[in-house]
Amino acid sequence: MSNIIGGVIDFYKGLPSLLPERIVEIPVERIVIKESTMIIGQSRHFVRLAGLSGAVAVAMSAYGAHGFKDDESKEMAQRKKIFDSGNHMHLIHSLALLGSPLTRRPVLVGSLLTLGILVFSGSCYYNAMTGDKRVRMITPYGGMAFILAWLAMML
Repeated sequence: MSNIIGGVIDFYKGLPSLLPERIVEIPVERIVIKESTMIIGQSRHFVRLAGLSGAVAVAMSAYGAHGFKDDESKEMAQRKKIFDSGNHMHLIHSLALLGSPLTRRPVLVGSLLTLGILVFSGSCYYNAMTGDKRVRMITPYGGMAFILAWLAMML
């Protein structure tokens, strides 16, 4: 055992002889990093909108968890399910909106995501809170805006 320890100590004592005696300086070119605002440009407003949308989504989630009546009827269960669906899509697409400035067409992607949130999630919220089913006709258009936004990310 002491032979092993002695061998390890001798190995580490010999390491400095392997290192070069003189440190060689290599010139490094100056690297310029663009500011994130320069990269993002005018689409930085979508980042702010994503923050606002995310905050509203969390607030609506809290309302959905605590604001509905404790009515156990089938209609209230359906309305709660509609609310949760709209809230789920709202939160997911708020996160997607946060990344829209990184796409090739940030204004197109951000606008479609915003439209989808307003139309899809907004109609789900309105339907769930009021019970007015007439607004359900526009919900699929919000879903189409979401799909188009995801496809626009490929452009």
